Order: sequence, then C-alpha cells, then structure tokens
Amino acid sequence: MSEQKEYILNTFEKMVINASQCGDYLVMGTCFFQGRDLNSKLDQNIAFEALKKLQIRHEILRSYLKVSESSMYFVPHDFDVSDKIIFEWLDLSHEEVDREKLMSETGKFNSILFSHGNKELLWRAQIIEYKKDNQFKYVLNFVFFGIADGMFSSSILVELVNIINSLESRQEVDLTRVEITENMNILCQERGLWKDSHAEMVRKMNQRDLAKFNMSNGLKDNESGFQLDMFYLDNGTSSKIMSVSKQNKVRLTSYFYAAAFYALKKLYDENKLVFPDRVTCELPVCLRFRYEPKLDFNQSRLHTTMVLFSTEKENFGEFKNFWEDSRYLQGLIVENTSTETGTLFSLSHSEDLEEFNKVFQNCKNLDEALEILSQGVMSDLALSNLGAYVNDNVKEIGGVYTIDEMFCTDPVNSKPSISCGLIIHLIFWKGKIMIDLGANKYTIGSKYFKRYKQHLLDVINETLA
Repeated sequence: MSEQKEYILNTFEKMVINASQCGDYLVMGTCFFQGRDLNSKLDQNIAFEALKKLQIRHEILRSYLKVSESSMYFVPHDFDVSDKIIFEWLDLSHEEVDREKLMSETGKFNSILFSHGNKELLWRAQIIEYKKDNQFKYVLNFVFFGIADGMFSSSILVELVNIINSLESRQEVDLTRVEITENMNILCQERGLWKDSHAEMVRKMNQRDLAKFNMSNGLKDNESGFQLDMFYLDNGTSSKIMSVSKQNKVRLTSYFYAAAFYALKKLYDENKLVFPDRVTCELPVCLRFRYEPKLDFNQSRLHTTMVLFSTEKENFGEFKNFWEDSRYLQGLIVENTSTETGTLFSLSHSEDLEEFNKVFQNCKNLDEALEILSQGVMSDLALSNLGAYVNDNVKEIGGVYTIDEMFCTDPVNSKPSISCGLIIHLIFWKGKIMIDLGANKYTIGSKYFKRYKQHLLDVINETLA
C-alpha cells in the first residue's frame, strides 16, 4: 500500500483556518451563467456529474484537514469521495426573484461554517436557478475552506461551466490530474522569491507606526452576519476608467482604493462623523505570476500574501485632489509590495501570525478568542484587484452555457469582528469591471452599506466627468 500523502500548512494558512472557525476568510467564487439559447435549462444531475469530474481532476477537492497538536495538513482521500460532495440546488424559478434576493441567498450559503471532524471536504458548491425575461438563468457559488485564493476560486468557476458544456454536448471531459502544490513558504524558498535578507525587512516592517483604522461606531446598527452586493460597470464606463487612469499615470488598484476612501469620507460626512486623519490599507498580493516558473490559476492553495500600510496626514486626508491622492496611494502600494526588498512578506512571514494562532490554542472557547483578537484589527477597508488575468488565461470552451458575470470575495461574519470589516474585490471580465462589495454587518450596518455603494458609484462618475 502506498504511503498517504500529507501537505503541511504554513503559518498563514493556519491563521486562515483558525479565523474560518469564526466565519471569516472563507474564500468564495461566484459567477452568473446562462444558456445561449432561450430554451436552455440545466439538469441538476448534469451539474452534479460535472462536480464529480471536477473532483477527479483536483486532488485538493478530494482532501480533508488533519489537525495535530502543533501542525495542520491537507490530506487527500485515497478513494472515491464523491458521496461527500456538498452540493445545494436552489430552485427559485417559480417565484419573482430580484438581484437582492440572489445576493441574500449567496451571502447565506457562503457564510455556513465548515466542519473537519469527520474528514469532510474543504469546499462546497451551490447553483441557484431562477428565471428572468422568460429565460432560465443560474448563479454558481463555490466556497473554500483554507485551500484557495481569488485566482483559484475564479478559475474553478470557468472550469466547471466548461465541464457542464462538455457533458451537454457529450464530448470527452479532460480529466488531467492537478496535484496539490506545496505551501507558499516552500514555493517562495524553492523558486527564489524569498531571500535571507527579507527576514530583516519583515522585522523592520513589524516595528512601523501603523494607524489603527476602524469604522466609526456611528456606522453600526446592532446587526451581525455577512452582507454583499455584486455589480459591474458597463463596457463604456470600464474602458473610460482605464483610459483616464492611464492618462493620470495611475493603476487601477490605486484608482479604486482612492475611490473607496473618497466614498467612505462621503458616508462619514453625511452622518456627521469625524473621518480619521490617518488610514491604514489592507491589500492582498498574488504570488502566482511572481514565481518563476509561474503557477497556473487552477493549482490550489493560498498563494497570496497580505500587506498593511498607513497614510500620513500631511500627504493624504484632505480629499481635494483625487488623482494626486491616487498617485500617493500608488507609491505606498509599490513600496509595500516589493519582491526585491521583501516588503510583500511583512505579514505572511511575520512572527505575529504565530501569536494570532496561539490565541486559538490557549483560549477556552471562541468567544474568548474573538474578544482578544478583535482588539488587534488594524484596518477596516481592504481592496483586492484580480485584474484581467482569469479573463485572459482561463478560457471558456464554448457550448450551451456562457458566463456573463464573475466575482469573488471573503465572507466576514465574526462578532466582534477579528478581520477587515469592508472588503472590495475587483475582477475584469469580458470588457467589464466586476465589483464585489462585502461587509461584516457588525462593523457597518445594512443601511450604511447600501449608502456606501451609492457613494462609490458617485465618486467613480465624478472622476470621469
């Protein structure tokens, strides 16, 4: 009998697993797809068969979490575990369904906590069927427990719809196996991304004077749970944003981070709240195309680091010159995401992560851990820009169904909150900028969340006027 494989988790992955017990850091991928023919209706059995094929392809989708006293491992089951697949088919085709209803159901499904006591799988899927303009339409949701980043969760969506198309046309499905990669720390070492000199930079970064930027209590409304809104900017608006940003020598990540702060300032002002004179940004950094050789998007695990950096009040905070503020943020982003100096490892390779994980080990229960960790949240606004990488590199094969919209986010449910309270994810798909707003209701109440979205759209329009 062959020896069972085990893939050890690094400290960053263990942090995500621990936080997931509280409802945070579950990685979610969502796409809206529909038939090219008005009469196309997906059979639930075909969808489940596609999930089984997907599981055959991906070793990580056949794996479970093994926890020992000091370590965690991903361990593949060595037999067919298709009976363990958690798949929900939600038929809403017989009722009136608006976008808000779809968002509510998606948010609920993506907030369900995972269990790992009986070698359960580390993912689940949902398809929502509904009708609009007399045509069947579908929302596909994937949720992952510590095994995925935005690139992986997005590519899996395309892959599943491709398999569905192959099954519908009775074509052979590609069952090329995709094994689990080593963890981020090991790959950084093996592929030369991590240098010994970076350890000193990580220590230096941990001594910075970061501002504690948390949402005002005036935006709370005695609620809890995860709320989200998914929408896109049309082709013309998306193209204009890219054009005007280029003219002003600003990258899209910097543009949207500035827009996010300008919108938040509007929200504070209309509620007569004092906006802080320094803010702290939280930003994920994808390593997949920084590795050499690069790592495909369909290869699993977290290959994303996180960085934190604060603005200085003499450089940012007047909200009078949008493009100047965008360029300032861009400079900070470049400085804090460098592979040469190692600033991009300031959190992923920090000893502070060990302290975070020890809280879970040493506390009597999750409530005690939540109370302690909630005091350490440094930023309540995170932005992630996946860009056009999935659009350009993960191709639809064509067939009955086509993907119209693509989104990803990280549900946040902890109460009190132990991670970022408001999260913005961007992805470019088929000529449009897709925006996923996610928030912890404990941090920002529902009515304020809706106003924030409107302010964000207003700021975007103002920059293009």
